[in-house]
Amino acid sequence: MVGFWSPNCPVKPSQTDVLATAYVKNGSALIALASWAKEPVNCRLEIDWKTLGLNPQKAKLYAPAIEDFHPERTFNPADSIPVEPGKGWLLILK
Repeated sequence: MVGFWSPNCPVKPSQTDVLATAYVKNGSALIALASWAKEPVNCRLEIDWKTLGLNPQKAKLYAPAIEDFHPERTFNPADSIPVEPGKGWLLILK
């Protein structure tokens, strides 16, 4: 686990009021994304591909459906991700 507070976190959101923690495993990562923004925001993720050992051209972000949390959804790593105030995403990057 590399927390949002660590300068070594391999995932950094473009919005300062959205935080990311990465749970890194060989060939994948689970990214916990959370918003402290007062309004809905769209953010992009700056990903350190070398640290994660992933190919950005082949990688996908997958959010499995979690009841009362978020719907199933797939993003490309370059996509802007919508985040509601006080909400977030659990994203599997592989």
